[in-house]
Amino acid sequence: MKGWQQIFADCGQTLTQAATGCCGMSGTYGHEAENADTSAGIYKMSWSGVVNAPENRDRLVATGYSCRSQVKRQDQQQIPHPLQRLLYLSR
Repeated sequence: MKGWQQIFADCGQTLTQAATGCCGMSGTYGHEAENADTSAGIYKMSWSGVVNAPENRDRLVATGYSCRSQVKRQDQQQIPHPLQRLLYLSR
């Protein structure tokens, strides 16, 4: 996290870490039918509230592909990788 914060700072941006736990995907775990309900429950415990908070709209990034996939799967939203956000901000 500190590395990403430094990269954003070098680009004139501020990056803060949201207080979340596991997104519930854990690689392919959440894609397995027998784990789907548990995966969704873990996501709803912390990520869903952060992802759906109006003040976070278009402000979130996630480094993990699984986490970004889980957001899309559970809340039908897309959050970018930090590098994608920096590319967008540089335009």
